[in-house]
Amino acid sequence: MKTHWQLKKRIRGSNPIRGDHGSEALLVRRGARMGRQLLECGSPLPLWHLRAGEWKAAEDCRTPKAGGAGRFMGRTPALRTRSGFTLVELLVVAAILGVLFALLLGSLARGKMAARRVACMSNLKQWGSAAHLYAAENDDQLPREAAIDGINPWEMTALPTNRDVWYNALAATAGIPTMERYAQTPSSQQDFYADGKIFHCPAACFSPVAATYPNFSLAINSKLMGDFERGPPTSASSAEAIKLCEIKVADRTALFLDNGVPGEERLCQFQGPYSGEPKAYASQFPGRHNGSGNILFADGHVVTLLGKLVVDMNPSSLFRGRGIFPPTEVVWARDPALVP
Repeated sequence: MKTHWQLKKRIRGSNPIRGDHGSEALLVRRGARMGRQLLECGSPLPLWHLRAGEWKAAEDCRTPKAGGAGRFMGRTPALRTRSGFTLVELLVVAAILGVLFALLLGSLARGKMAARRVACMSNLKQWGSAAHLYAAENDDQLPREAAIDGINPWEMTALPTNRDVWYNALAATAGIPTMERYAQTPSSQQDFYADGKIFHCPAACFSPVAATYPNFSLAINSKLMGDFERGPPTSASSAEAIKLCEIKVADRTALFLDNGVPGEERLCQFQGPYSGEPKAYASQFPGRHNGSGNILFADGHVVTLLGKLVVDMNPSSLFRGRGIFPPTEVVWARDPALVP
């Protein structure tokens, strides 16, 4: 870089008195160059002894303009803008959206399962209320568990002699259509499986041929009454009746429970095939609520229990695939000491 005195000498050397003339373009270039050099050195030298063209160019370099620096010093390159996303950025965004979508679907699925479980508990609660009302009106006795042992066909449920079976007696007490009414026509039989019926658990999965006979996804405890434990009764009046007061441990004795229907996956490999009968035991207890099931106890409360707390899954146990004995969480007989 030239020193202050070198620049001063050069400026004086271009004095117009000495007759050093040039074209106008040359004068402008020389003046601009000298102005930049003076600006870099911070020289306060006046420019009055430059030619007219040189002085104007030098002054443009020394004097900042509005909105920026001088004519030459204030120019800055334009910022480079980006027109879109890169492939890596798009992949990252897609991965984040996929994770969020999976979390959302999982939350929705869990919420739907929880809603079905609560609705099932509500249906069982209504059956419990109906059972207690029926007992209050019938000398504390509970209704029969089934018309016959095994599957109860539509025709069997509609017989007048079976009006004291729970699916007719308790339904009439609760003020809902009875099985006798559902059995009348094919249309009414299909309506038995419609949404909102308290006969069923909302999470139950029925097979396409379920309408051939009534499948009960909620059933009464088959080990409580003992109607068919010593052989089929000869008549409805000879069936063994049980009173609520005879149940020794009401808060642990099952009254109604989730019942497996044909087509559902078994909770335990030691269980038999699900049949959907109107009465059930631990051998028919499904795990349709995420490995758990609902049970209504004789005192009226409903609990969701893991399948392993209801069904004996020990391969070496004498009661495998059946109720746990001695009982822990669930009692099946009226007396805990009785083997169900």
